[in-house]
Amino acid sequence: MSGCPPCPFPWPLLGFWLRRVLPLWAFAALVIFLMQIAVCAIVHDNRSVQTLLKFLEVLPAVVKISLGGDILQAGNTAGLIAIGYQHPFVLFLCLLFAVGAPAILLTLEVQRGHMELVLSRCATKLQAYACASFITLAGMAALVQVMFLGTVAGTRLYAFREPVALDLFFRIAINGGLQAGAAGATALCVAGVFGGRNLATGLTVALLTLNYFMWVLGQWWPPAHWMLPATLFYYADGAALYRGWPAGDMIKLGGVILAETVIGGAAWCRRDLPH
Repeated sequence: MSGCPPCPFPWPLLGFWLRRVLPLWAFAALVIFLMQIAVCAIVHDNRSVQTLLKFLEVLPAVVKISLGGDILQAGNTAGLIAIGYQHPFVLFLCLLFAVGAPAILLTLEVQRGHMELVLSRCATKLQAYACASFITLAGMAALVQVMFLGTVAGTRLYAFREPVALDLFFRIAINGGLQAGAAGATALCVAGVFGGRNLATGLTVALLTLNYFMWVLGQWWPPAHWMLPATLFYYADGAALYRGWPAGDMIKLGGVILAETVIGGAAWCRRDLPH
């Protein structure tokens, strides 16, 4: 295809791939949205709050850390609502899209032989990777914004004893979008480097799961504190978000997204795809 003229951006491919992953995104977004409303429904009721606080008191320290750590203060309405942002099931849904989108759009297309057809129509490998990157990263950012909208809806549906500062949750959502984008960039990087859907998916899940447990262990066990800066979750500090915008952490997460996306794209463009 060396004689092929410069290819315009393949907008039809972007639209087609977007429709392919839309059901997966819509499922994750709907459940995340409803979970935030459910959390608000629990927190707004004083009796439910007291029951929740008593339940949190008996939980092991490692479980408290995974649900929010220092922000789980007795009577802190915002901290209790923020549980919905770090709930393991919410993280699982984000991980489902982060891993699933690159697996569907890159590794599965190669495995099925469809990528050869895509590239034969003058869409370059870089353009195909750019389409998958945009859908993955934009989808992850949109999921976190849906989470914020769920909190907005929940605070409108239920009355609280104290005002709920939505600007705090907006900061959490923006910072969480960068964190989610970094997870998506990890999946893109792995999909760009490694062939085979099972290998790429398994390796991405293993890396992100290990990252999460390193973060929990590093907070819970003092000798493991040194591991924290190597985890994505370290740069979504709830206490810092209470004070304002953590610009340094956000820049670092942006750097991770850029670096991993570029590395994955370079590896993808150099790879010999099977015919």
